[in-house]
Amino acid sequence: MPFLIAILVLVILALSARWTWWRPRVPGLKVLCYHKIGVPPPGSRLKELWVSPARFRAQVKYLLDHGYTTILFSDLKKAHAGKKPLPEKAVLITFDDGYENNYSLAWPILRELGAKGNIFVVYNTIGKANLWHNPASEPWVKMATLPQLLEMQDSGVIEYGSHTMNHVHLPALKLEDAAWEMAESKRQLEAAFGRELCAFAYPYGEGAYVPAVREKALEAGYLFDFSFRQGKTPWPWDRAAGPIDRLFIRGGDNNWDLALQLGRGASRL
Repeated sequence: MPFLIAILVLVILALSARWTWWRPRVPGLKVLCYHKIGVPPPGSRLKELWVSPARFRAQVKYLLDHGYTTILFSDLKKAHAGKKPLPEKAVLITFDDGYENNYSLAWPILRELGAKGNIFVVYNTIGKANLWHNPASEPWVKMATLPQLLEMQDSGVIEYGSHTMNHVHLPALKLEDAAWEMAESKRQLEAAFGRELCAFAYPYGEGAYVPAVREKALEAGYLFDFSFRQGKTPWPWDRAAGPIDRLFIRGGDNNWDLALQLGRGASRL
């Protein structure tokens, strides 16, 4: 018996050293951040950005089975304006970049299960590839075409935000060039989709907490700006205090990781 107790203590300590189950729950807006749905291609060094279709389906089903309501940017806008309160267990599912696999794999799952999603699109790579990566270290994959993006929008399942014109490192640019990347992508994407875009996500998360860059994002006309920093942001949101943080879903995350993210704001230490 003492041996079994010792083993149990070691297991608990191991779990405590890696996962956050022992942390208190924290309040705030729940925004999940995905990238690619599918299997990483040979040579990929960014395998954590790929979530398998089976895991994605299980995670969306977990949300719905546990009373969460997936919402769109337009729902968040109405809540921010005081026109319609958020559901008690609201969650935003977001995807960065606009990959073709969002259309071929993620969208059908969302549509089948009755869930909603939001995609931050890089305008100049629509219908092309993830050109911001060096293909020698990260293979290029297809981006969604404009007809595919419009089909998803017309379904009522997907809405869009901007992810700049070229997926650039915003703080590394001259401020006027960074401002152009954010403002021009809003203009071009609104023309392409025929509706206003109220949301923006900083590529690589860079610039979200650089005051001069964030000022230009807000000047471009975005109501919401999203970081890539791990965590939840208090709601109602104080726009002046900073951008909205997100919960990054890694390729190896299971439903327990998802539950910890939703409750504790992080699953692993």
